[in-house]
Amino acid sequence: MATIGILRAGTPRALRATVCLLAAGLSASTGFALDAGPVALPQSAPHYRVGDNWTFLRSDALSGKGRTFTQTVTAVHTDGSASLLIGPGGGRLELTSEANVVPSGAGQQACGIALHFPLQAGTHYEADCRAVSESGMTVTRRAQCDVEGVETVQTKAGSFPAIKIRMSGTWSPQSGYGGGPMEETLWYAPSVKRVVREEFQGRLAGKGVPATAAVELVRYAVKP
Repeated sequence: MATIGILRAGTPRALRATVCLLAAGLSASTGFALDAGPVALPQSAPHYRVGDNWTFLRSDALSGKGRTFTQTVTAVHTDGSASLLIGPGGGRLELTSEANVVPSGAGQQACGIALHFPLQAGTHYEADCRAVSESGMTVTRRAQCDVEGVETVQTKAGSFPAIKIRMSGTWSPQSGYGGGPMEETLWYAPSVKRVVREEFQGRLAGKGVPATAAVELVRYAVKP
């Protein structure tokens, strides 16, 4: 899922340029509730169908502005991955068999590889990746991921039992100045086959006001 940074005045340009890359692949008030008892959710990877589609909202808390974009499955491949058509604009991405969004035809992984199935509470794993911005800057991210369990998350598309994954690590440009700590939280809803909410926060060299990013599901239509 692609995201947009919510940046305060004075945020270094390097951090502005990389926030969109770092958040793997929301303006309404959103609530989270820990489920009282154990909830059995599918732990296996999703199965996509041609026509499955998801609309997300990128929001900026400072300006109060937001922009929506839709991802539609146009083809499903033998390895379980799928091709996505992005609207508006007609761009294309790939959706891996583990519900991670990566560039089409890219020889490297985008910074959206935080899901690793089976998603079982207590699981710990690493998610390292590299991405290139439109300006040509290459950014590397190294993160530790922890599957914390199930929460009910409220989004514009409704309320979903979701598997919560918390990430912490660092980001750094391949060359030049920059880099620092990052934190990210994802909520994956099996019934939707996608992450329905994600929140990212990063600091340049661990100093200053953090840049934050958020994305929320607005509507969706998926086949069993």
